[in-house]
Amino acid sequence: MAAFPSSTAIALTAAFAVAGCTGSSNTLTVAGTVEIREVRLSPLASGRLQRLLKDEGDSVRAGDTVAVLDQPGLSALIEQRRALAEAASTRTAEIRAAAADSQRTANDLARARVLAAQGIASPQELERLQSAAAAATARLQSVRASMRESEAARAALAATESIRDELVLRSPADGIVLTRFAERGEVIAAGVPVVSIGLVRAPWIRAYVGERFVARLKTGEEVRIRVDGYRDSTFAGRISEIAPRAEFTPRAALTERERADLVFGIKITTDGAGGRLKAGMPVQVEIPLLP
Repeated sequence: MAAFPSSTAIALTAAFAVAGCTGSSNTLTVAGTVEIREVRLSPLASGRLQRLLKDEGDSVRAGDTVAVLDQPGLSALIEQRRALAEAASTRTAEIRAAAADSQRTANDLARARVLAAQGIASPQELERLQSAAAAATARLQSVRASMRESEAARAALAATESIRDELVLRSPADGIVLTRFAERGEVIAAGVPVVSIGLVRAPWIRAYVGERFVARLKTGEEVRIRVDGYRDSTFAGRISEIAPRAEFTPRAALTERERADLVFGIKITTDGAGGRLKAGMPVQVEIPLLP
């Protein structure tokens, strides 16, 4: 399960947790650790890191600009395509005029054919109107082709501007900058993280329970959380995940009996407790056991 690391990575945590599994027949008390989710900000397009507006330890708000990358020549390319799109868009009036002219010459030709059949219009006049109608139709087709070029120019401009937007990294939520992976001036490939942000407003708790208790737990169960720093307060939580696989307690455990135990990782979500639950805090979790 992604929320829980391998047994070697959690050796000390699991040992501490198993040693801390106590309680009555109806309540289990286990030790846990407060964790926070981590988001790594990466560009969707490669570029050179031009500005880094936040450093490790800085707080960020949702939507704050964290880093700005740049591609050489990108600004000039955007201006060029914008000029092409604006120039092409001025052809709209020309298209309307060409369409009106083509319709007018077509109507004139239709009337001339009726008159020619009656012997009123001369063959020369009919030929002249046929030539005028053909020229108007050709001009309309040419202008319509330029309109398609205008649409292509606008699409190219939008695509280029989207690349520029992807080079600006913004925080997706409130949090704190945990790690900076790059320095100003470095070339960053698409998908390579620049910084990681911890979502401090959504802390959760990692804990481990012995195999003999896991059958008496269920996801969605409400629990109580206690912290040494807030001895007179308890915080609400909920079991949101139970590991599908057991792990052997590491040999750092205290007794031979405990080394034979199997433990299951559990994940407990909280409401953040108003910012009082901070990453790395050890906590005690009181879990009501099912009958």
